[in-house]
Amino acid sequence: MRRLVIEGAHVATVDAVDREFAGGHVVVDGSRIIAVGDGPAPPWVFADGVEVERVDGSGHLLTPGLVNTHHHLYQWLTRGIAQDSILFDWLVALYPTWARIDEDLVEAGAEAALAVLAKSGCTLAADHHYVFPQGSGDIVGGIVRAAARVGIRLHGTRGSMDLGRSAGGLPPDFAVETTAAALEASALAVERYHDASADSATTSG
Repeated sequence: MRRLVIEGAHVATVDAVDREFAGGHVVVDGSRIIAVGDGPAPPWVFADGVEVERVDGSGHLLTPGLVNTHHHLYQWLTRGIAQDSILFDWLVALYPTWARIDEDLVEAGAEAALAVLAKSGCTLAADHHYVFPQGSGDIVGGIVRAAARVGIRLHGTRGSMDLGRSAGGLPPDFAVETTAAALEASALAVERYHDASADSATTSG
């Protein structure tokens, strides 16, 4: 267990009364914030023999981690395609490409997208993945592994598409599922990846 002590930063708590400390401190013990306040950290923080890492936060703003509440991480792979299109034209242009994604591709794209989020100060992302081409592997598992490597908390949600082009939908038939198959796969994803523990890094729904 290591104790992280950040001092001298402008601390914006974003608590119920929006407290701010122009030269404050934040103390993190393991995965728990145990002290926040004005000025240097109190002496008791250093008095119990725990290994302490001190960080000079002078000139920096310290806030809680940002939360991205809705993302499609796999779309990082195709971010440069059809950029000037309106929504439905963009979807029509990209669905044939998305119909060829698989577990490995999504994992790589998710890792890149999550790294950008982490760099921006995001510590929790909710990913809504809904394209599961036939034979594409464990795509949700790939996203979970990517989040673990980046070190960002993940709430993964498994969407689905059941209306292919032959039935009047936009995506190719190869990229859609039956409703029954989607429900079964969603239940399996929750069973595999939802961690309800207090310090969970991954939840699924």
